[in-house]
Amino acid sequence: MKPHLLPDGWASTPAEPRVYDYLLGGEDNFSEDRALGDALVSAADWLPRAAQINRMYGALTVAHLARSGIRQFLDLGCGYPTPAFLDMPDPHEAAVRIRPDALFLHVDQDPVVATHAAALLSGPHGEHGVLCADIRKIGDVLDAPEALKLDRDQPMAFLLHDVLTWITDDGEAHQLLADIRMLAPAGSAISITHATADMRPDEAQAVVALYAEHGLAFRPRSYAEIHALLDPWPLEGPGLLPTGRWHADPLHAELPDAQSGAYAAVSLPPETRR
Repeated sequence: MKPHLLPDGWASTPAEPRVYDYLLGGEDNFSEDRALGDALVSAADWLPRAAQINRMYGALTVAHLARSGIRQFLDLGCGYPTPAFLDMPDPHEAAVRIRPDALFLHVDQDPVVATHAAALLSGPHGEHGVLCADIRKIGDVLDAPEALKLDRDQPMAFLLHDVLTWITDDGEAHQLLADIRMLAPAGSAISITHATADMRPDEAQAVVALYAEHGLAFRPRSYAEIHALLDPWPLEGPGLLPTGRWHADPLHAELPDAQSGAYAAVSLPPETRR
């Protein structure tokens, strides 16, 4: 992976990936991230649990898609690795347990996140690619040298877990999904999780305001808005559900919907709907 210059104010202002790492209990964060994280939890005390649910959904969904026959995964907006003490696999580990030949391309526009991914998520033999890039330019992502190991004629899973919430412009969000559908090989899948204000609207709006105070644009969307992002591909299995209810795993199924604060879905081309 080519080195990238750090953005201005990189360490002096909160950054979404570091705040999320702090909510998970990780150590890849600074005092500014922790201060914002503490304020967020004061406004919505379920946020750390929501972050854990989101991470577990990612691992469970990758394993599910690997069992269905997909071996290529694009982790778009991959973020920092899951803290080890949580005892849950990162998505690429979940895939390799099912399919040892699984390939990942980890993508994040934050150069520090991408550097961490290169060190910790690239696999023991560097078999998984890591790319620092803007995921909204998905064509450039697929054309990058780091993506050369991917077979453009074989199914891919596009993972957008807690990513679309940070693309606040509806036109850009819809365009990204449309571009993915256009470029995805037959048999591919799109998996998303997306924050919503449907379950706890007042607390969700307080979270939006706190992020905005620090220059971070956060856009929860409603059930109908998220469903529209996934059209026209149909949804697999249970459809669009609170993230904690998509899988039957006990970590998810026994929790109140409001603790996930988000929806999850997997969409498939009509001809591969399972």
